[in-house]
Formats: sequence, C-alpha cells, structure tokens
Amino acid sequence: MTQDDTQQAAELRLAFLRHLPKRLDTLRKRGQRLCTQGWDINALSILFREVQTLAGACGRYALLDLGERLFALEGFLAPFVERVAIPDATQTEAFAAQLRELEPLIAQHENRYGEPSAAQAVAALTVANVQTGPFALQVTPPPEYWKRFAPVVRVAKPAAVATPIPPRAVPVPAVAPVAPTAPVAPIPPTPAPVSAPVMVAAKPAASVAPIAPVPVLASKESDLGQTVAAARGVELRKVYHLSDGNPLACEVDQKIEAAGYELTLLDSVAELKEMLAAFAPHLVAIDAPFQDSLEPIGDMIKAARARLSRRLALLTFSNSGELPVRLRAMRAGADSFIELPAQSGDVMTRIAELLEADSADPFRVLIVEDDRAQAIFAESILRKAGMSTCAVTDPLAALDQLESFKPELILMDLYMPNCDGMELTAIIREREAFITTPIVFLSGEHDEEKHFEALNAGGDDFLSKPIRPKHLISAVTNRARRARTLSRRAQAQNPRDPVTGLYERAHLLDRLNAVLAGEDPAEHGGGLLYVEIDAAGQIRERVGLTNFDALLNQVGAFIASHIQPADLTTRYGDTSFALLCHAGDEATLMQLAGELRDRTAREVFEHEGKTLSVSLTFGICTFAAGLGDAGAMLNAAERAMADARAPGGKHIGLFRVARETAAGATDQVLAQRIRDALKAEDFQLLFQPVVSLQGDDEEQFQALLRLRGDGGKLYTATEILPLAEREGLAAEIDRWVLSRCLLVMAERVRQRRPVRLFASQSIEAASDVQRIGWLGQLLETRRLAAAQLVLEFRLPEVLANLRDLSAFAKDLRELGVHLSLSMFDANPASFQLLEQLPVTFLKLSPRYSGEGLRNGQLREELRQIVAHAHERGSKVIAPRIEDAQSASLLWTTGIDYIQGDFVQQAGQDLSFDFHATTA
Repeated sequence: MTQDDTQQAAELRLAFLRHLPKRLDTLRKRGQRLCTQGWDINALSILFREVQTLAGACGRYALLDLGERLFALEGFLAPFVERVAIPDATQTEAFAAQLRELEPLIAQHENRYGEPSAAQAVAALTVANVQTGPFALQVTPPPEYWKRFAPVVRVAKPAAVATPIPPRAVPVPAVAPVAPTAPVAPIPPTPAPVSAPVMVAAKPAASVAPIAPVPVLASKESDLGQTVAAARGVELRKVYHLSDGNPLACEVDQKIEAAGYELTLLDSVAELKEMLAAFAPHLVAIDAPFQDSLEPIGDMIKAARARLSRRLALLTFSNSGELPVRLRAMRAGADSFIELPAQSGDVMTRIAELLEADSADPFRVLIVEDDRAQAIFAESILRKAGMSTCAVTDPLAALDQLESFKPELILMDLYMPNCDGMELTAIIREREAFITTPIVFLSGEHDEEKHFEALNAGGDDFLSKPIRPKHLISAVTNRARRARTLSRRAQAQNPRDPVTGLYERAHLLDRLNAVLAGEDPAEHGGGLLYVEIDAAGQIRERVGLTNFDALLNQVGAFIASHIQPADLTTRYGDTSFALLCHAGDEATLMQLAGELRDRTAREVFEHEGKTLSVSLTFGICTFAAGLGDAGAMLNAAERAMADARAPGGKHIGLFRVARETAAGATDQVLAQRIRDALKAEDFQLLFQPVVSLQGDDEEQFQALLRLRGDGGKLYTATEILPLAEREGLAAEIDRWVLSRCLLVMAERVRQRRPVRLFASQSIEAASDVQRIGWLGQLLETRRLAAAQLVLEFRLPEVLANLRDLSAFAKDLRELGVHLSLSMFDANPASFQLLEQLPVTFLKLSPRYSGEGLRNGQLREELRQIVAHAHERGSKVIAPRIEDAQSASLLWTTGIDYIQGDFVQQAGQDLSFDFHATTA
C-alpha cells in the first residue's frame, strides 16, 4: 500500500472507532424504543440493516466481542425481515435483554477510543499500519508527519471503487487472503463473523480474487443497483442522512438503499462533520429537527465542496414552508427544500434528481441552421461543454433526425429557405413525442415583435446573435436540464412494474387520495376492490415462502392483465391486492369481481415444476359510498371481503352505507349538520393551484368547500350546495367562503406573498342586494386588492338567471373583483354570454379533459373557445388535469391555465412553487 492508501485507511478506521460508541448507543436506543413503543416493519428493516453494517465493520476491524453480540442481534432480526413479520411479546423481551448486554461494551469502547485527539489517533494508527508490513521500520517518521497528507483529498476513479463483498449469514473468516495475482497488500484473516459488506480498497490496475457468493437477506433492488453501477464503471453514489429516525425518514432510507445508493445514517452534527472531513458523499440530507444547525452545516458543506471536483448536493426537510425558513436553507447552500408532510415517493424523486444531475449522459442538442459556418460555430461550443450535438442545414431534413437522434433540446434559426423556424416549430409540435421538447431560437433578428411571434409559434426562448459562448452554454444547459428533470418526474408518476404490471402501493394510495380530493368523486363512478387469496396460509405452508411469493406475483400479473388500462393494481399485503377502478357503478364492479374470480379459478399457475390453483375473495367499496378518506375506503372494502368469506358468503362483498332512515330523513340530518357547521365555523377549505402555461408565475388557487361527516365521510360542494339552497342556507355558506378566503389573502399579504383566490358562489349571491356593500367593506377594512379575488359561477345557473348576474357583474367590475364562469363549453349561448358579461376567466367543462382531449372534434371546439376568449381579453382555465399528456395537448391549443392533480392535489395549505413551473 502507498503512503496515501495507508493514510486513507487510517482515517477511515479512526472515523469508525471514534463514532462507534455513539452509533452503538443510537442503535440500542432505537431498538429499545421499538420494544417499548411497538414494532414497525419499516423501522425493523432499518435497524436490521444498521446491525448488519456495524457487525461487518467490527469483524473487519477485529472487534471480536462486539462483533459476536451484533451478529446475535442480526440473527434474531433476520427471520422477521425475511417473513415481513414483527416479534411477539416473548421475543421482544428476549431482544431487549440482548440490547442491554451492549451497554458495558459501549462504555468500554467509549473509554478506549473516545479520549485521544484526532491527530494522536491518526499518528498511532498510521505507524501501526506501516509496522504490520513484512519488514520492520528502519527509520522513525518525523513528528506529526501525517499533516503533510491531510489536506490532500482524492476522488477515487471508477475502476478503483471499493469492491463490495456480499454480507454473510453464517460465521466465516472476515476476509480470505488475496490471490497472488492481485498486487495488493495481504489482509490477515480474522475469526470474527462477517454479516455486512466488506470494502477492500484496490488500485485501478489491481484485480482482486473472486469471492464466492454467500446467501444473504438483503434488498434485491439495492444489490441490482450496485451491480449496474459497477458494470457501468460509475462511482457508487453515497448519501449521508442526518436523521432522527422518524417514520418518513425510515421509509426514504429504505428506498435509497433499494435504488442502489450507498447510505450512511448519522444522528449528530458532530458525526456529520467528522464524516465530511474524511469522505465526502454525493448528497447530504438533513431532517427537520436539525434545522437550527443549518448554518454550521452549511459551512461544512461549503468547505467540502471547495475540496471536491464533483458536485455535493444538500437537501433539507422542514416542518415550515415560510419564506424566512426557505431563505435560511438556501443561504446554507441547500439545493432542494422539502416541506413536511411529504410523500416518500416524491422525496425519492427529488433525491434521484439531485444524485443524477451530473450524470455522464450528455444532453442531446439538435442544431437547425442553414448557414453552415454558424452551425459549426454553435456545435463546437456545445460539444466543448460536454453535449452531444447533431447539426442540420436543411430544415426539412431536421424532421428525419427527430426520431433517430431524439434531441432533448432544439436550437433553431429563425429565417431559413424552404421552411422558416416558426413553420418548422409548428410542424414539430404536432408530433406527440416532441410536444414538450424545448425549442430555442438563435437568430440575428432584433425586432421584439418577431421574437414574440416565434415564441407564440411554440418556441421556449429567443437568443439574439451575436452571442457569447458562455451565454449560449448556460441557456442551453438550463433548458435541457429542466426538460430532463420534468421527463424523469413524468416517468416517476407511473411507477409500474414492467413485468407484472403491478404498481407500487404508495402510488395507488396517492391516486386514491387524489380522486377523493376531487370536486365530486361519486359522480365519476368507480371504487376500490380489496382482493385476498383464499386459504393463503395453507398454500404458503405447502409450497414454501419463496414459491408462494412467486405465486403472488403471477396472480397479480394475471389480475393486472384483465382490467382496464386506466385502472391500477398493487400488492397490498402478504396475501392481498388492492385494485383501483376509475369508472363503473356497483353492478359493474360486482361483475368485474365475478369475472376476475372465475378466470383466476380456471387459471393454472406454474413455478419450478409445480402447478397451483387459487381462488379469490373480493370486497368492494365504491366512491358513491361517500367515504372521504383512503384508509376508511380500504377498511370498508376489507370488511366487505371478510363478510363475503363468512359461511354462506358468495366471495364477493359490497360495502354499503347503513341507511336506517328514509332519504328525506337523511337530507334532514345533513341539513342540520350544515347548520351546525355554520354556527361552529366547521367547514373546511382546500386549495388547489391554478398554474399558467404561458409563463406567468402569479400565485393563484381555487378554494374548494368541504364538510366532514360521520364515519370519515367528506361532503363536497356538489353535495352540500343543492341541499343548502333548498334549505335557504346557500347565502350564508357563500359569505363564509368569502370571509375565509379574505382571511387567507390578508395573511398572505402580511407575509408579503399576495395570492389570488377563486371562490365558487351560488347564484343566490347575485340576487343579494347587500352582498356588494358587504364585500367592499371587507376588502377596504383588510386593505386587500380587489383584483386578487375572483368570484366563480356555474354557467348553467348563469344562463337561467342572466338578469340578476348582469347587474351583479357590473357592480363587481366597479369594485375591481374579477368574474369567472365554470362548466364553459362551445355553443352559441355560451359565446353570446361573453358579449354581455365582463368575464375575466373561463373554466372549461370536464368533457374537455382526460379522454376528451384525444377527440379531434373536441380539440377544435377548444380552440374556438380559446379564440373567442382571447378576442375579448378573457383567460381560459382547464380543470381536472391528471397527466402530463393532457397538459401538453392543452398547451398546443393556447390554454392559459391548468388546474388538477397533475399540478398538485388539493390541500389545506397554499404550498406550491409557481416560479419553478415557469423558470
């Protein structure tokens, strides 16, 4: 080993030994917390991984007593991880006793390794390592000689990445002697058991003798990710997570390891400082409890970045999204800020973006320029910046290059023969695959009107010649990086297993919550099916756990292949599935369950020469049941399944809300609840962002009325308002909605973050002679800009009460408040209405969303609406947008704004980064 290798090994061992007592104590506390507060399978898996890691490291550093204790803990936890089970009371007590046995060992190592200074320890360890060679030291090194090597930080080349040795499930010697052909220093055998990856440092030219694989209980996804990284010759991405062990952190940590990244858990700022000084990672994640230490952490990150020749990203979590908190994070050098609560899938998407931002895959840029000299100039600049380019001098030939080159950005001249840049852009935008591909114009045209025409034709940016190379590189890189990030996010929104067709459970639950957060889930039909394999325990005992797991995958793939493309299926439990259907009434879902049950019973599943048959039991809960919570729907479907499995059941059960009273009596109950809510101000407002497709970053949200009922039922505005109108309560509800919206607007003004709110109103508001005076007084008292408020009325009600609304709309315009019409469609009466009312916003009918956008006739109607609206200075909003393809199609029609779950699900807070969507 060279002197630098010895120094690195010494520093690594020093960092491990100095923090070993702290890590052991943290592990002990986590285990004790699980024993006393109850087990959680995610936390158990994280604890198991930590035990594995520490056990292997102790074996490598010849800490025999401690290694044996940790191996015993690993052996205890392994069966539960394998079976996805948790210990019972007796097993928990036994595990707690093993944890208590760690206490004297922790104290022993604290006394042994906690006292010497870093410099003394490095000196002692370095001398010890040098003396372990085959020859005795002939000279005495000068005092503190190691300091000359300390400032040197070397980033390992891909070929020199440490080689992982699989964790072992049985006691074996720590490391076998290195084969003679490998020119590396021999590693003495150690009798300690090894149960975690052992890292062997190697020179780029060195080869290490292969080590036979040993069975291990580890994540297949993590192993695969590491294997792929090694095969590509890419340095394994390292993540340091400063964590307090909260549930979200545990779930995210599991996904980080499953993605093939190398994870190190830290529990103190001091430990993070020590690790950063020794080995810098690719990403540091900071949990919310450590927000108060962001300033010193930022200094550490900046110091580490100054030493590195690669990127070091910082991600922070926070319980608050207030501007001062975000600014503090950004000033500390944070690359990403995540406000809690958050979904682990969204967090993992952000982590992947940060880790892969400097991927070796270059940006692909297609250059369309009829002047060959100019094309070569742009191509040479971009190639020197590390991009892959393809230059085309014939604009029509560029269309042939689209499919073969698949550009991530198109750099285009404005004036070219045969076909100018604006015409070519329009042609490119007609191709589905290139609707969102950034097109940047590069031209000597300085007329701003021409710039606007080019952008209106579908361009994303306009650069004027002559241009500095640095400016060109920056503009292209930023656009291409953003396009790649959006593409990855779009792919992450459909986490479907390509083999089985099953979705991740978290994704299905997210989609279920998204449907429930919609305006009226019941009106679209559909529901949730809970599916369980009959006699699953007996089948598992007969075929074994491995074969049973393979059977579940086959059954899941079979179900996924016999449902509609828009529906989702996931493995929900050890023996069950969940199926989300977006359409169909009770009879339709019952028929679907029957067909799936019959087909599955006739199917013969095979695995390793064994043939198996299964039967299924279904429980169904429709959206019409009115349960406003995903957990409530799952529980209801599971109860229906259990009832269907009972003696006399037909293996298909349907959950129905108890109806012990007549419909009239039920309405009276809801009416009374509405009255009670008005008195107690017990309504809820959810907010959903309304986002511009034309580059405007103004913050605006739609306010959605909700009322919580018994049994978790969540009433929407479409259920509340018709009954409220019959009971004479609509006017009071309208006033409550406006009052609450104005309170929110006032709070945002106080925070210096003004927001525009869309508030739905019943037609009764137009006939209230006191409404305008009341509203004007509130706006003046709270010093609010009237233009930040939009009152929204439904088009059918407006057509039936046009006289009342005409006078009301005139008063609104004088007050400065905007008017919006929802449920707008293309017909003569609607277009005539635009001539009579001062409408600022039009919100489209739902038929212009989803599958309707694939209909050419409806798209043409949509263009007519946009044209009429823009002629009169009105803006058009498309609601209920749930996928990227719909958003792209709407963008080509000239729509101004979109709203829906694709943008963000409705929630109680107004947290959405409008600037990021337009940057």
